[in-house]
Amino acid sequence: MRKVTNLFWIILMLLSCGLKVTAQHTQYAMGIVFRETPFADIRGTKKMEKHDVDNKKHFELDYDEKGRLVECRYMLNGKLVPFSDRFVRAPKIKIDYQENEEIRTFYNEFGHRTLVSGDVYEARFALNGKGERTGLTFHNIAGNIIENDFGIAKYAWETLSNGNVMEWRYNTKDELVRNRPEFQYFVTLFSYNAHGLLAQMTNLGTEGKTPTPDEANVITTKVRYNAHGQLTEWSNYDRDGRLTRGMTNIAKIAYIPSDFFSEQEATFIDEDNEPQLTNWGVHKVVYRFDEHGNEVERTFRNTEDGSANSNSGIGIIKTTYGVDGRFLAARSFFDKEGNLIGLGANKINEYKTQFDSKGRPVRGSYHNLEGKMVNGSGGYAIEENHYDEKGRLVERSYLDANENPVNNAQIGVHRFEYRYKNGTDLEEVNTYSVNGKKAQPNWNPNH
Repeated sequence: MRKVTNLFWIILMLLSCGLKVTAQHTQYAMGIVFRETPFADIRGTKKMEKHDVDNKKHFELDYDEKGRLVECRYMLNGKLVPFSDRFVRAPKIKIDYQENEEIRTFYNEFGHRTLVSGDVYEARFALNGKGERTGLTFHNIAGNIIENDFGIAKYAWETLSNGNVMEWRYNTKDELVRNRPEFQYFVTLFSYNAHGLLAQMTNLGTEGKTPTPDEANVITTKVRYNAHGQLTEWSNYDRDGRLTRGMTNIAKIAYIPSDFFSEQEATFIDEDNEPQLTNWGVHKVVYRFDEHGNEVERTFRNTEDGSANSNSGIGIIKTTYGVDGRFLAARSFFDKEGNLIGLGANKINEYKTQFDSKGRPVRGSYHNLEGKMVNGSGGYAIEENHYDEKGRLVERSYLDANENPVNNAQIGVHRFEYRYKNGTDLEEVNTYSVNGKKAQPNWNPNH
């Protein structure tokens, strides 16, 4: 009783001194809510208790005394795990709140500052007096506004009285740009459901006034979820509200969520609500996971739910991981009968990772059916990582099958050089072509 009384007086004294009694907390979740815009909060799905997630890949979301997210981490057994998706671009994101501004910084799986979405070092959100996000700019290490890998430098938002959000996106020339590759929404209206989850997106074209069809005649995209907030459906509609195929030739995707981050199944549906094949030749993708939530097998199905090969001949993809489950160790390709297959001109069958004595990936390489090292589709066979004595990634480079320096053909550079300050912050990142001269990576080849 005395301890309770003492605690009461301590709290009362703090309040009388004008100090806040914080209600900071950490939330544990298996996934992140689907987000088609950085306006939306980073929120967890399939929330868990701490004791249920330690041996599974999961997200840890830290909140401050005002209920604001201040850090998001993707973890396994107390360690950061590699992660990047469309809008959560790093395994660890820190959020700092200043007057009328929200600043996000990004960290790699080793806990050091990193670049994301191309050369983005910071994302700076503008806030109005209500704390609502009204804009976003991307900045490089020097602090300059730059375009991300979608060709977007700036977002502008207006929150309407009904809770809907209007979004405009611009490049560094202040030209209006579309939202992302394989999509052609310009000014976009986002509508949310009663749980604050994205329910519908409507393309308002370049004028931003009326619903406007894109090149595939899509005007609206609708999104559905289960009770845990996990994505269960994505579907496209025309002006008359009819299901229609989008720019990727898919009308609807039905998802069965898994117990982990990724879905367990993804099924593709046509405009008549009938099974359809994708452009790459499959109707359904089925995933299998290990105890940590790592994808260990991916198989393809046809419209009759039988085993299928994709157009490239793949029927099964198998993946293994290092002993602690954090890093990919090998990925290999098979046809639907389980026979080894080779992909592309060099008949690639497997990608392998070599680890150093501390369990860090130091070399990844492509191999053909005979086990010989060969060049992949990016024109290189090997990707090497080098670390300093403090465990920081200081160099990343590409080599061909003969272990000669070569450019990564997809981004046009051979080597990344990372320099740090203050322990974890980046001072600069230099990129070089195979000729030794500095070169700017092509981060936006398909947009």
